[in-house]
Amino acid sequence: MHFRLAAFAVAFFALGTADASAFSMSFRWCGAGPSPVIALSGVPKGTTSLQFHMDDLDYSTGNHGGGVVAYTGQNSVPCGALQTYNPPAPPKGSHRYQMSVTALGSGNANLGTATFTRKFPE
Repeated sequence: MHFRLAAFAVAFFALGTADASAFSMSFRWCGAGPSPVIALSGVPKGTTSLQFHMDDLDYSTGNHGGGVVAYTGQNSVPCGALQTYNPPAPPKGSHRYQMSVTALGSGNANLGTATFTRKFPE
């Protein structure tokens, strides 16, 4: 009996973890101005909105804002959709920019987070 219960617990944990790790994103630049186009995969069930934020990892005050987008099942967010986004502007050379997305559900419950990093300019 203990063996079956332990096997069930391990299987349940593995399934729950697989769902959380399936959420991913990537983005590509839309020039130096509008917010990037963002591709989404494995968005958690129950998501009603997506909250985005971008940071310059190579600059201590590199907060580039982001925005919130309603989620209706789409697998991408178009260029220019993020309202509080500031485009990359590295002082010199190429910098690493990390975009994060948080899937929000009912009552702004955090359902999962995904990140992606890309250099600008590439």
